[in-house]
Amino acid sequence: MLAAALSGWLLLGFAGRHEGMRPLAGWDGGEVAVLQEKAPAGDATAAEIAALPETAWLPWGKPGFIREHGEGSAWVRITLRNPGAAPQSGVLMDAARYADHVDFFSPLDPARDPHPEGAGAWLQQVSGEWVPTADKAIRGRETAFPLVLPPHGSRVIYLHYQDAIALWLEPGWWRDAGDFHAAMQRDLIAESFYFGTLLALLLYHFIVWLRLRFPATGYYLLYLAFYILQLFGTRSGVLVLGRPLGSPWMETIGAMSLPLSGAFLAAFARHFLELPDRAPRADRTVRGAGYLLGGLAVLALLAVVSGHAYLLNLIVAIGGLAHIALLGAGVVVWRSGGWEARYFVLLSGLLLAGLVPLVVLMRDAPFETVCRVVMLGSALEILALSLALGERFARLQREKLAAQALAVEEAERRHQIQEAYADELEHEVRSRTRELMAADADKDRMLTVLGHDLRSPLTALTLSAEQEAVAVRPDFAAEVAQTGRALLLLLEDVLLWTRLRAGTVRVMEHAAESVVRPMVELHRSGAAGREVGLLLEMAEDARVKTDLVLAQTLVRNLVSNAVKSARHRVSVKVTATDFVRISVRDDGPGLPEAVMASLRDPAVPLPLGNARSGLGLRLCLEITQALDTSLESGTPDGGGTEISFTLPRAET
Repeated sequence: MLAAALSGWLLLGFAGRHEGMRPLAGWDGGEVAVLQEKAPAGDATAAEIAALPETAWLPWGKPGFIREHGEGSAWVRITLRNPGAAPQSGVLMDAARYADHVDFFSPLDPARDPHPEGAGAWLQQVSGEWVPTADKAIRGRETAFPLVLPPHGSRVIYLHYQDAIALWLEPGWWRDAGDFHAAMQRDLIAESFYFGTLLALLLYHFIVWLRLRFPATGYYLLYLAFYILQLFGTRSGVLVLGRPLGSPWMETIGAMSLPLSGAFLAAFARHFLELPDRAPRADRTVRGAGYLLGGLAVLALLAVVSGHAYLLNLIVAIGGLAHIALLGAGVVVWRSGGWEARYFVLLSGLLLAGLVPLVVLMRDAPFETVCRVVMLGSALEILALSLALGERFARLQREKLAAQALAVEEAERRHQIQEAYADELEHEVRSRTRELMAADADKDRMLTVLGHDLRSPLTALTLSAEQEAVAVRPDFAAEVAQTGRALLLLLEDVLLWTRLRAGTVRVMEHAAESVVRPMVELHRSGAAGREVGLLLEMAEDARVKTDLVLAQTLVRNLVSNAVKSARHRVSVKVTATDFVRISVRDDGPGLPEAVMASLRDPAVPLPLGNARSGLGLRLCLEITQALDTSLESGTPDGGGTEISFTLPRAET
């Protein structure tokens, strides 16, 4: 609001103060007439034009076009009167200033204006856009001529206008040349500040774009650059710099820059408002408007070059409709939750749309005033877009800070996790180390047991061989076979132990009889040799889900230990309920307490030197762990030992 108030005062208050100028149209102190088109103008001299009858002249009462659409040239007659008693040293000015070449002619009065040529001499001056600054009657961009009005007198001025596009007439009389030059200086200061601010915005956003490469900023830069180019050209900025520039190049710059700036504004709106994601339908409309404006830029160039300048009005009107499309897109995004679109809607779209009726209401106002109102509205539009970009950058900065804070928090969390993981890893390493040490100790015990178990049959075989050497024994071959079988079973247990260490378990469905009966029959001859009865009681059609080799080895070792410890009888019983239970019972002396403790807690090592604590029972404990079961031991009524385990029952 402060910028709007400052800009309004600068352009409409400080500048544009033309109280010392009287518009000649409708003022009783001056008359304006335009030579009618049918009059023989051609290359006529001022004297020939002055000699034309009054009927050749058409009174001109308001600002506007004298000639349109490239009709070339026109003669204008201006009569100025001074009712005062003092001469007026003033300036005759065309406020529109848009003419390629203007020749000024005024007859001299020999009594007042002595001239070397004597009677019939003319005061001649020149101005216009294509006239070099040094040759102009008053240097600068204005079409103005110094003139002295005699007291209680009048002067007649003939102006010959020439322009390649169109001629606009808005004459005014400055009674005091000092007021004219002061007003022009104020205008120059205001517009210098205006364009300086636009260039500062352009430079600032260019630096921002170089650092961030935000796409919307790039389109905003192009929009601002082409808008400045268009405004600088139409405000005759090149003439202020001392370089002549007129039709059709001035119109070409403006005609191309205006739709191009609108096209880049449409691209800026698409990226800034995120239309492809938020409003796809509005995005298609705005994208089409951008393409249309780009095509209008080419059409504007062709219109100027071909001399069809009347198309420029159509181009400006279509450009206004494209801006209304941008306004609609902003409203859609705002309603969908895009709060940053409020700048675009309220200060850009609504302001621009509001300028249209304002300009219509001011159609009778001076052309320069209308131009300054448009400049003010455009400045506010540019400022609004800059504020919108600033808010977007602020939002990005806030998101960046939030992301940084989140990253710091995440890093702290990761550090804590790493510390906790390090502690857990250290604990895991210690646990694994203990397990490895226990496994190593278990390996050493297993080797000890293996040596003990191998030594016993080999010792017996050696003694038998020595006795055979002394006297022939008929049962020697049977003893050798029995010892060899024991060694083979022992080797199988060793191989199975290595398989368990590798973690290989193959679970399938099997008949319970195929698990138990072969292992019982394997020990029947050994039991008979020890005069031990071996009984088997089987449940009918019982099936189990297990690893056949592991389950058979478990049964074999339990039966083997039972046969070794029994006095008269070993019974193997298979029962089936929700699961299949296999129990082996003997009538021996029972398990030692140390062995019972190992069965209750596998962490307690089996004692050495016991008939039931060799490789077989150790292997049984590891097999039960692999099969996810456990050994249950007890002393039944009548003494002895009963060891059992369960297996999952399979559906029959």
